[in-house]
Amino acid sequence: MLNGFHVITSGVVLGAMLMSGCNNSAERDEAQQEKSTVMNENQDSNTGGTHNAEVIKKGVGDVMQSIQGLESEISTEVDSEKIQEMGKEISSIWDSIEKQVEDEYPDWYERIEKNLYPLIGESGNPDKDLEKIKRLSEATVEDLQLFLEEVK
Repeated sequence: MLNGFHVITSGVVLGAMLMSGCNNSAERDEAQQEKSTVMNENQDSNTGGTHNAEVIKKGVGDVMQSIQGLESEISTEVDSEKIQEMGKEISSIWDSIEKQVEDEYPDWYERIEKNLYPLIGESGNPDKDLEKIKRLSEATVEDLQLFLEEVK
């Protein structure tokens, strides 16, 4: 009986030692991960515009793709709800990069939004003017393509 007690006690002590070692390792991993995150953020700030430019380029590409999908929807069939949904998608994608574009390219920001926001608004209008949507989408895509040439 005493032997069994020693085995169990030894097992509990050994288990506790292993568990405490795991906790320290986990804490070190978390600290190392946090340090790595801070270093990556510093590297991003050192490269500055490069990271932001890539994010902006991808976002603009996504906006253009959504607008082209909207144009395709208009030319094939008129599904008012689908057009409204696509307008919301365009708005959502633009919102994800809007602040960066506004901060880094204020002139382009104003130019793009002169057509983009009326396009989004018209897509949500219950009585959609399809010719107006088409005209605004073409102008917006043109502005976005020219803008992409400027983003470095």
